[in-house]
Amino acid sequence: MPSSALEGNYTKQTLIGCVWASAQFTTRGNSPVDSSTSSRLLEWLTFHLYIANIDHIYVYDNSGAHTDKGSLENITKLFPPNRVTRIDWPFPVCNNNIPAHWNTGERSSQYAAEASCRIRYGPYAEFLASFDTDEYLTPMGNWSDLKQWLTQGVSSDTNILSFFSSKASANYDFMQPYWDGGECGLNETDAKCVTKRPDALYIETYNCDINPLPKPDWAERAKKQIYRPSYVLNHYVHYSTVTRGTAMYYAEAKRRKLHWPRYYSEHKPSERRIDDLKEATMIHTKSSVPQETREHKVKCHKDYTMRNQYDKCRVGFAQPLDWKIGDIDFRESDGFKYNCYPNPRLAKEFIPKLRSLLESFGNYTSFNSLVEGSVHVRKRF
Repeated sequence: MPSSALEGNYTKQTLIGCVWASAQFTTRGNSPVDSSTSSRLLEWLTFHLYIANIDHIYVYDNSGAHTDKGSLENITKLFPPNRVTRIDWPFPVCNNNIPAHWNTGERSSQYAAEASCRIRYGPYAEFLASFDTDEYLTPMGNWSDLKQWLTQGVSSDTNILSFFSSKASANYDFMQPYWDGGECGLNETDAKCVTKRPDALYIETYNCDINPLPKPDWAERAKKQIYRPSYVLNHYVHYSTVTRGTAMYYAEAKRRKLHWPRYYSEHKPSERRIDDLKEATMIHTKSSVPQETREHKVKCHKDYTMRNQYDKCRVGFAQPLDWKIGDIDFRESDGFKYNCYPNPRLAKEFIPKLRSLLESFGNYTSFNSLVEGSVHVRKRF
């Protein structure tokens, strides 16, 4: 609980954010170590504090579960304490399915962190968003930021707002050759794969969604939500699982002359999806694995014919912002076919602003190299 709340002078905030993150981690089981969180967090916090205008973000730092040296404190301390709070959260991920299954996909530590944030800080905020450092909640339409939208564009009887999620492609224009001495090539001359350039921002690299807006209905499966913590009593990553509506007694509903279905589910206007074009949208910037791009020179070309739904190009070639029906659907310079759609507002307004803000932290390329090499992985248990 914020100390100011204990002192009785705490002002209720409009929107707070909760994120569970680690300086280094493995996404699943024995997958390769990912050490990009520090550079991601710097960009992510800057975007959501100073562009999306979230009041306060609580960072549940899970680094201690994976490493003896380093944490995310070197990033969080760059921001004012009244905007960012780091909570040391060294609890490991538990999986009650071991040894039956190798994939430790259950993120128990994350689930507990999300519950902690909602219970501890939710009472002091009108809205709460729990999401990841590869997810960017972006204002759209005529809204300048998320707070303006929530206070002026969301009715008082709406409690849960869902952002549909579809993974973006890594834009080839922000990539560089990659080799690993194996399947990606023996050296620079032989490089067969590509990876993000160190000077490129994550949000500009992945500002290339596989579908044009609005997002398709199937993108609901991995949705994230902004919700009123006064109404949502339990939230689980993608879903509001227990709400005041679901917890209502039959007798109470009858007394208040409300409909009480046997199988309760939230519905409009209490819960609704956001309008991707007029309100806000979510950019999912999950990193692409370089090895997946190995055949991009063949599979991304306009003359290639896919053999099945999995036999596809793994690199993004952005449709030009000024593209219109009737224009050619491939790049004349190299024959690669356009296969993803950039968000014009991000490209023209928010990304330039974000890059300018990040200049206050010094050279971005040097910063990436510094933070990604600053921690050492400890053997997991």
